[in-house]
Amino acid sequence: MINRVDQEEEAVERPFDARMSWRLALYVRPYPRLLWLSGITVLLGTGALLAIPYMLDLAIQRYVLPKNYAGLVMLVVVMSAVYAVRYFAYRTQTFVASKLGQEILRDLRSELFHHIQKLNFSFFDRIPGGKIITRVVGDVQNLQQLLSQGIVNTLANVVLLIGIIIAMLVLKWDLALASFIIIPIMFFLSTNFRRRMVEKWRVVRRRNSIVNATWAESLNGARVVIAYGREDFDRRHFMDLAWGYFRSFMDAERLSSMFTPFVNFASTIGIGIVFWYGTVLYLHHAVTLGLLVAFISYLAMFWQPISQLGQFYNQVLQAMASAERVFEYLDEEPQVVDRADAKPLELTGDVTFDHVVFQYQPNRPVLRDISFHVNAGETIALVGSTGAGKSSILSILPRFYDVVSGRILLDGVDLRDITLRSIRRQVALVLQETFIFDGTIRDNIRYGRPEATDTEVEGAARAAQAHHFISELQDGYDTPVRERGSRLSLGQRQLLAFARAILADPRILILDEATASIDTQTELLVQEGLKRLLTGRTAFVAAHRLSTIREADRILVIDQGRLVESGSHAELMAKRGHYYRFLEAQFKLEDSGGWFGHETLAEPVS
Repeated sequence: MINRVDQEEEAVERPFDARMSWRLALYVRPYPRLLWLSGITVLLGTGALLAIPYMLDLAIQRYVLPKNYAGLVMLVVVMSAVYAVRYFAYRTQTFVASKLGQEILRDLRSELFHHIQKLNFSFFDRIPGGKIITRVVGDVQNLQQLLSQGIVNTLANVVLLIGIIIAMLVLKWDLALASFIIIPIMFFLSTNFRRRMVEKWRVVRRRNSIVNATWAESLNGARVVIAYGREDFDRRHFMDLAWGYFRSFMDAERLSSMFTPFVNFASTIGIGIVFWYGTVLYLHHAVTLGLLVAFISYLAMFWQPISQLGQFYNQVLQAMASAERVFEYLDEEPQVVDRADAKPLELTGDVTFDHVVFQYQPNRPVLRDISFHVNAGETIALVGSTGAGKSSILSILPRFYDVVSGRILLDGVDLRDITLRSIRRQVALVLQETFIFDGTIRDNIRYGRPEATDTEVEGAARAAQAHHFISELQDGYDTPVRERGSRLSLGQRQLLAFARAILADPRILILDEATASIDTQTELLVQEGLKRLLTGRTAFVAAHRLSTIREADRILVIDQGRLVESGSHAELMAKRGHYYRFLEAQFKLEDSGGWFGHETLAEPVS
């Protein structure tokens, strides 16, 4: 397999950003009831948990030591009720937190999906589809744990930690201060420990990303791999990557497995200090046995919220990176938008290019001063070498991009003064690479006009010469096709695209190498359907096949972004200029003539 470079991932962490955090927090606003319910359950659950050590103090001092068993039984009943409150509060808190998080994620996913759909072709030209999917799926997923449990659990841990500190200071302030001695040491060691862990897991994520990318590439290129007999090489390469991932994972896991025992060891030291100092105080009658037991119980609780808050902080840093990438897309503004005074327009199909200049990148024009007029109902063929600018003309006509200078007029109205919805509703596009959606054949034909009846769908299929092969399928028009139409041949997918365009009933039809993947016999059938389709409609056809080009009312020859010739097939052949030389080079024919599709290039001009 081609040498793969271990590409650096985008940053998996970002420093804490208060602005970004506030922006994420704004997604909570639509759900005040869930937020209040979370707060109430946190207070109930934390209060119940904090009451347990205090009740242990009561049990020992008032009932165990005095041997008041009747009172002890009553206290056990009360403690059981407190535990029950704690259980139901925690259960409700977990459910509400998950529901709140999922509501926020649903809103975020929907907003991101809707916003990306509004962006223009320039955005998709600049950013690969795989990267977009990673952000829409992966980065939003990375926010799930933070939004679904992290926020509420952090609130619970902060409340619990504050409650424990207050309770310990109230019980015995000097004993509390003694127990806090270990905290600065614990914080310093834990911070360094976590920094090493983060670096280890960053390596794991990077290697995992490379393994996944290699796996996906091998699947997509399976035919090429098999054709060139590279299976053994690919297998060895993949195993090397897999072993690298395994080693880095185990290295990170070894370090991570030390963290919990490390926290437990630190907490044990803290408890040991309290136990020693508390025992001294007890022997000097400065504290009661019940108070000492309650204090140790509080201290045992103390380390859990500290540990979880440390984990949450790391989670926040990772979420910052994902949030930054998500908001980067949400902040992307579409370049092609409706003007404030744009209006819908019912088109007849009259098109004018008036000194049009267009570029994808600054200072690199691909169309230079293009001017021509097309009457409604005319069929125009665009001819030129690869990269000449044909597809660019077809892309700016439905306003997928805006021109740099000049104007495009539809029925005499500037394209930018017509609403985008009105333009797209009346312009149909058929490309060489046809996209078929996951669903039935009927759904795909009906895609551009969902309200069409079954009779209209079948009529469009007949006009596109697709009805015959559809009827031979087991379920006919209700046959399910997978994404991209993998169950259909390339020619069948293009016939479906023709049917989809016919059913949309456009005023302007754009065909960009739309018959390139259809065999000659099928094309003859399609040409008959196209004649009916093109009647009364304006059509722009970019093609290399002579049989497609010569049927056009007029041919525009594009060379290096300029319109260099215009006329019918016969007129341009008689000139023996750019058009003639293009066909001569395209079909590798001599000046004396040749054959393409059983037609002579240098045909006589009547």
